[in-house]
Amino acid sequence: MKKLMKGIGNWLDNFKETSVIGLDIGEDTIKLTEVDTGRGRIVLKGLSIVETPRGGVEDGKLKAPKMVAEILNPVFEENNFSTKQVTTAISGEEVITRAIEIPNIPKEELGEAVKWEASAQIPIPIEELILDYEILGRGEDGSYNILIIAVKKKLIDNYLKLFELLKLQGVAIEIEPIAIARTVGKLYETDTIGVIDMGTKTTDISILHKDQLLFTRTVGIGGIDITHDVADSFELRLEEAEEYKKENNLFEEGFTSLVLRSLTTDIYRSLDYFQVKNKGVDIKKIILTGGGSKLLGLDKHLSNEFGVNVEKLDLSNRLTSNLRSEEDLLQLAPFLGVSIGLALREEGIV
Repeated sequence: MKKLMKGIGNWLDNFKETSVIGLDIGEDTIKLTEVDTGRGRIVLKGLSIVETPRGGVEDGKLKAPKMVAEILNPVFEENNFSTKQVTTAISGEEVITRAIEIPNIPKEELGEAVKWEASAQIPIPIEELILDYEILGRGEDGSYNILIIAVKKKLIDNYLKLFELLKLQGVAIEIEPIAIARTVGKLYETDTIGVIDMGTKTTDISILHKDQLLFTRTVGIGGIDITHDVADSFELRLEEAEEYKKENNLFEEGFTSLVLRSLTTDIYRSLDYFQVKNKGVDIKKIILTGGGSKLLGLDKHLSNEFGVNVEKLDLSNRLTSNLRSEEDLLQLAPFLGVSIGLALREEGIV
């Protein structure tokens, strides 16, 4: 969605440098990347990962811009990022999306039609939201298939404040599934591909078709929920449960987890809903990303459940860098999907 969040202000389109920093602010860590592309590869020329300050982000929301800025200012002083331009992403849980159909009307009237539909379907006063939309396709009768995106203005204001404190030039604020879609679209040559982005507290399920995001849904289950489940089942402290989860294949051990069962069901229902609404568009592959995707055996488990090839995000064959070893890049790959996608924005992908 090339124009996502343009409503923040025209100043977002005023900068002409081709390089931008992808800033992914998560519950646990903040990832910053800067990339070059060419000859079918992504060159990582800037990378920094720092811990998110406690209280800086809560439930996916940037709560304390000043606190986060205090952590990030030294990062920009110590690292050789070549630009002051930045893009960032909002958690899918903080974004309201609605797929709607609008009759065949003049294209210049779509904006008002979308606003009217949003006011009817979204349970938040329209004046409190920033709205955007994407045309997903046209019906045989000329009707428009539209994806509405809405975000609370107050949330956007916190990101703008952070840019100001860091003395950075904001290029765009997107939703995480869009950034992930851009990374996957760059790395995989598959017409229709699913993406499961498993974070600390939430999981985003998205479908990308020919470099266009057709569907996204966020469920309120993430890696921390599985950790709590392991802790309860094996009577471990939370820290011990996290280590146990990293070192053992829970699926091979026959671990019975209501959390994993619920997550699998939610993902299946999302994929099934997409297939019902988009007959003839078959999902060929599913990519796992995010910190939670490192769970041993999750890819094989989901492949068996869905009957579709599920694999972890692989950056090894397209990503190069003299900043980290190949082994480090392999370990970091699940965490970099969003920030790399944000850094790729200037290429106009998705």
